[in-house]
Amino acid sequence: MDSLTRQLKERFGFATFRSGQEDVIHAVLAGRDAMAVMPTGQGKSLCYQLPATLLPGLTLVISPLIALMQDQVSAMKQRKIAAAAFHSGLTGLEKNRVMQDLHHRRVQLLYLAPERMQHEGFLQLLRTLWVSLLVVDEAHCISQWGHDFRPDYLKIGRLRQELTNPPCLALTATATARVQADLCQRLSLRDPFRLVAGFRRANLALSVHLSQSRQDKLSTLGRLVRETEKGTILVYCATRRAVEEVAAWLGQSCPSVGYYHAGLSDEERRMVHEEFRRGTVRILAATNAFGMGIDKSDVRLVVHFDVPGSLEAYYQEVGRAGRDGRLAACALLFHERDVATQEYFIEQALKDPEGTDRAGRMKTLLQEILEYVSTSTCRQLAILEYFSDTAELALGPCGLCDRCVAPVRQPSRAVSQQMVVSAREVLDTVSWCMGRFGLNRVVDILRGSRSKALLACGAEDCPTYGICRTQTKPAVTSRVKALVDSGYLQVEGTEYPHARCDAQRTRGSARALFRSHRTGGGLSVQCIGDETRSRVYCSDWSS
Repeated sequence: MDSLTRQLKERFGFATFRSGQEDVIHAVLAGRDAMAVMPTGQGKSLCYQLPATLLPGLTLVISPLIALMQDQVSAMKQRKIAAAAFHSGLTGLEKNRVMQDLHHRRVQLLYLAPERMQHEGFLQLLRTLWVSLLVVDEAHCISQWGHDFRPDYLKIGRLRQELTNPPCLALTATATARVQADLCQRLSLRDPFRLVAGFRRANLALSVHLSQSRQDKLSTLGRLVRETEKGTILVYCATRRAVEEVAAWLGQSCPSVGYYHAGLSDEERRMVHEEFRRGTVRILAATNAFGMGIDKSDVRLVVHFDVPGSLEAYYQEVGRAGRDGRLAACALLFHERDVATQEYFIEQALKDPEGTDRAGRMKTLLQEILEYVSTSTCRQLAILEYFSDTAELALGPCGLCDRCVAPVRQPSRAVSQQMVVSAREVLDTVSWCMGRFGLNRVVDILRGSRSKALLACGAEDCPTYGICRTQTKPAVTSRVKALVDSGYLQVEGTEYPHARCDAQRTRGSARALFRSHRTGGGLSVQCIGDETRSRVYCSDWSS
């Protein structure tokens, strides 16, 4: 204990450990596999950097971002720790120098880009070294349920075997229970020490702004930027085109605006990253290619101009705000057409011969972020529930988000004629779908979507097609979800979720729901299929 504290103070300049750090370090030094899910800014890097100064062999860190590696290596060298990085951005001379230093055992801590695992000459050298710890940073990238899946990460398991299975430490800031299980399996972690720190971000004011048009979005963005007088601002967009459009629009009235996406050259991205880090660029519009591992303390506003593909991606990106512990705002600008962009990405995944499973997962992740958009409760609690953080859930609402500041007025418990008609429309639509579609498609049919995929399924033949055409997508989605929450509809499946009527509940409760509006006759409910996979066809709703 004294040795660790002394090393912490002498090498890193800290008097005490942050919550969770010491437990992870003890597990690593004891030779155990470990997985740590720790919030952004909690000090995950120290969990392997300090052990690297004490372990006898090499600490090998798989990291996805070159810029982050360079920053980490510079910081380690300032602390007199022998660190190096091996990635595609190095010149041939620089690569040879790293390999020579490794050969002569002059490196304690090595950062390795995942694609470099295919460099056979480098792998041959690694096999001759004593790797005492293998670290997988941003470990969620190994899971196809994660928000930033990278195929190269799938090779880490094999690399570990070739290095004679050294102890492994997996680190990430955001991972649901299913991602945690997936990454433990793919990395073959043996009885790992697990640390899952709290997901609550007590200093982040979360909000969702419903927009009627793209111009409405830009106006809201301009207002939010004007209200943020100090600190830096990040604006995330779904596409490169949107990034450049938003940067150009903001540049008309704001100084120090830049943009970042994967279409820029390596040198251009490096320059933008450095200018943002120094503060030369105050407002940065970017795709999700920017930000992982960014350690900038004064980000006061993070805006998502488009809805992201998953709730994990959203929470990872808003986690870049308020890293100094002070209050920061995080706004999601939502327009129903945003969904089309994410659905395009899903369609692209389907074009891959092996992309069917991936597309199914993407659909589920998209549905989860849409549920967050339409939630009527505290947004922080909605996220904590998503991550199954029961301890933080018990602490109650955040008091900062838009739902806490201006609660949504709950409708009367009395069943009105309008509610009955709404339920009838939804249940008719689900019955017509016969279990083929999920909730999104049901909503699209009700609103009369003209998407090619929907029309190809014969959606125009549905009697309720377009009956809610004048209503917003969040409003119709909320109506459908209300029937799910009350048990009249159920969603089945994980890979390809689809909606169905709950036959038992419909038989037992539908009559009570509509009793005050019956005009005679009975409610006809017919089950199609066996008991385990029944589908419900409901007829004669007029009665």
